[in-house]
Amino acid sequence: MEDRKITEQESLELISQMIQNTRRNLDAGSGNIFLLWGYIGTIATLVVYAGLCFTKDPHWMWGFWGIPVIGIPLGIYLEHKSEKRTKAYSDKVLTEIWRILGGLCMAVAIGATCMKQFEFILPLGTLIMSLGSIITGVIVRYKAFYLFSSIGLAIGLYMVFAAMGEDAPTYVSLLCFAVAAVFAMIIPGHMLNIAAKKENYVSNN
Repeated sequence: MEDRKITEQESLELISQMIQNTRRNLDAGSGNIFLLWGYIGTIATLVVYAGLCFTKDPHWMWGFWGIPVIGIPLGIYLEHKSEKRTKAYSDKVLTEIWRILGGLCMAVAIGATCMKQFEFILPLGTLIMSLGSIITGVIVRYKAFYLFSSIGLAIGLYMVFAAMGEDAPTYVSLLCFAVAAVFAMIIPGHMLNIAAKKENYVSNN
């Protein structure tokens, strides 16, 4: 028995359904990586910034390692919690993309630390974070990711060029990273949650 070839219309409907499923699986109940890493990154940065401002002690910069220490276990927990849902191919692609980008961020942090080029950690991390959000927007076809993540990307580029200067503005870089996390992760994450909940409501009624 020959397999029936799907029509162009059926193919488009299948792709559309996969995209909708991926959007739903990115909501808060499934473990929204954008809100998770966005809030952890922003809070950690503001804590480090406050510590540096009040104490002038550079050891506060080690506080950034709290991001992976807290984020990785929570990410694993939320990912395990969402495994019960049916995942499309695009879900798996997104998961792998963010794992690669997360590993790249760790490599940048470790490499820059070993080479004592600390001023490049936040700028490169901002670029990686923003690019990951933009790629996600491409896959799920959600325009909010393009708009807000592009702002984060622009901030990241500014930070890179600033870090290349003779007097890299550490304090400014901290605030820039926090702002970029809000635009590239937190705002798109909340907007995606709202859209996903609306789609779930419509599909259930």
